[in-house]
Amino acid sequence: MGVKLARYRNTNYFVRVPLSGGEKQYTWTGAKGNKVDIKEVSTEVFDYLTMNSICFDQGELVIVGEQEEVEKAKENISNPESYEKNTHTKEDIEKILKGNFPKMKKVLGDITADSEKQFVISVAQEIVEELPKGKVDFLAQWMNTEADLLFD
Repeated sequence: MGVKLARYRNTNYFVRVPLSGGEKQYTWTGAKGNKVDIKEVSTEVFDYLTMNSICFDQGELVIVGEQEEVEKAKENISNPESYEKNTHTKEDIEKILKGNFPKMKKVLGDITADSEKQFVISVAQEIVEELPKGKVDFLAQWMNTEADLLFD
């Protein structure tokens, strides 16, 4: 039995894993709309990724499946707090952006991975018409740029 890993972000992600029989490349396609690429990898591959990469700390890959299996797998992640703060689905981000402003600021302030920040911005760009100017301005400030440049 393996571990199911998903790619929530809208860009591809690949990793090469040295295995006993040679090297194998795994590629996750970036999410499109609500369609997420999920691949089941062996325990050997999962162990390699947890020990030799930052794909979980940065939220590049997300452990999915039955809650009990997910919780057990998360015990192997070196920085579970970073994992939690940097793994959001598109739906999570839309809810955060459309929700309470102080809560949005808190959640976004906890994000440390640049690729997760870019994912947040790409979702915000899709729904910018639904966001108040104050949130748009905050997102631009959060990314250290001008709102006109970010949301033209």
